[in-house]
Amino acid sequence: MKRTIIVDIICYFFILLFLYTGATKLMEVRLFKEQLVSSPLMGSLAGFITWALPIGELILAIGLFIPALRLKALYATTTLMALFTIYVIAIFFIDNQISCSCGGIIEELSPKQHILFNSACVILSAVAIALSRREPAAPGVKWSTGTSVLVLFLFIGWTLFTAFMATVKAKTGMEGRLLPSFDLLLPDSSTHLNTAAIPTGKTFVVIGFQPWCTHCQAETKDIIAHIQQLKDIPIYYVTPYPFWEMKVFYKHFKLDQYPNITMGREANDSFFRYFKAHGVPFTAVFDSKKRLKQAFISQIDANTLIRAVKE
Repeated sequence: MKRTIIVDIICYFFILLFLYTGATKLMEVRLFKEQLVSSPLMGSLAGFITWALPIGELILAIGLFIPALRLKALYATTTLMALFTIYVIAIFFIDNQISCSCGGIIEELSPKQHILFNSACVILSAVAIALSRREPAAPGVKWSTGTSVLVLFLFIGWTLFTAFMATVKAKTGMEGRLLPSFDLLLPDSSTHLNTAAIPTGKTFVVIGFQPWCTHCQAETKDIIAHIQQLKDIPIYYVTPYPFWEMKVFYKHFKLDQYPNITMGREANDSFFRYFKAHGVPFTAVFDSKKRLKQAFISQIDANTLIRAVKE
């Protein structure tokens, strides 16, 4: 395979990649910014990166398309992909619960797949730079280069295919955020529980609900039916709706029979506002450090909740 063809193929791959990820970030700019804010490395720069990164990716795609700018764009691509790789490795070691902000289907890659995918992209861009230079190469080198590029593309294709086939998790952009402190009035009408008192060291679930919501009722019924599988998981029901409505819900489902279930009215609606939940039920799974792992912005079945807790 001629070196110019290999370079063209690599460049067109990165053009498609940057157009896709850049456009996805801009179309979901609020979510992208929330993900950056949750990052321990990028939080302070979230406002700038929110716009600079996707616009930069789109500019890089244009540069890779123009022959006169291609080599410089390839150097920039190698640098950007190397920085992505370093960032993912750092996040992997700091906290693998932090939400990915890559954009699109690439967000469904596992941390290890991210590292391998980005590393393969770094190698591809480096190969394109080497081939763009005019030095002649030996026939054996040409053959090995073409074979290596083919293997890398097969690996990248397989990685993206596995991400595409994986169950897509709805992202709120708040993953990694700590549960805020707010006060709950419990069903006995006199006891208060502040969420700051929820102990660390164990995964737990918070369900934001509306007492007359049929989806909230159906989800609760299913949870009770599977309570043996969830008996060791603390579940906190939170509602901003009137106390008497909450009490009717509590008595109807006889939730006082389940020691792991706590229900309370939150007068200031802090939970819903903080996590930007615009519907009920809002089921949030928190890790042992009280950070949001995953949220479901609609009714889910108990088996889905059990899987989310165990992950």
